[in-house]
Amino acid sequence: MRQKFNLPLQPSQVKEGVSCRLCVNECKIPEGERGLCGLRENFKGCLRGADSQKGSLEFYFDSLPTNCVASWVCPGCSEAGFPEFSYRLGPEYGYKNLAVFYNGCSFNCLFCQNYHFRETLTSLPQKFISPQQLVEVIDDKTSCICYFGRDPACQLPHSILTSKLALKNKKGRILRICWETNGFLSKNLLKEMVEISLVSGGCIKFDLKAYTESLHIALTGVSNRQIMENFKEVVRYIDKRRPPFY
Repeated sequence: MRQKFNLPLQPSQVKEGVSCRLCVNECKIPEGERGLCGLRENFKGCLRGADSQKGSLEFYFDSLPTNCVASWVCPGCSEAGFPEFSYRLGPEYGYKNLAVFYNGCSFNCLFCQNYHFRETLTSLPQKFISPQQLVEVIDDKTSCICYFGRDPACQLPHSILTSKLALKNKKGRILRICWETNGFLSKNLLKEMVEISLVSGGCIKFDLKAYTESLHIALTGVSNRQIMENFKEVVRYIDKRRPPFY
């Protein structure tokens, strides 16, 4: 399936390749080729493609309450977080979520439900959206941002920068920052991501594909060791989330 979209079958680790360290794969990309996610290529010895200022993504608005997988603890869909992180004691009718769907993924899943989005990666350069452009669409009725997609892990610097700009410009309004991810994240960026969600009242959702490493490799093509370590790290923040969440 990946060959159909001209994507590598596995993370490249050639010695002479250019290193990309934005996810756990840490691809070393040969000249003229791309990393596993398909978002960046080695162009004359430099990485070219998505970065902190250029996001390969689509975005749209969802009316709240929406189909959040964490709806039972989401301030936009439940009584959690009111009044500090939610406008209503219950579902936030009348408000909306900015849904940011990132292209690219660090997995090669057997049963990928979003495989057709690989079509957006068949050629470089791609169309990109800057953090500033995303922030400009946020209005008074936008009470949360959710980063998801194939997976946001491959473009985490972009979502972090977008979040910082959005929170800086919120002007006293409620604006929760949420991520939905496979957890295959760079540990160097994990702490910053978690703290943004913590202070804004947002949620972080890990889509754990399998607990057993061998099964995880069979389903996704990669080990889940770092994912479980990342999950343990995020869990340590639970005690820092105080009422009104519970």
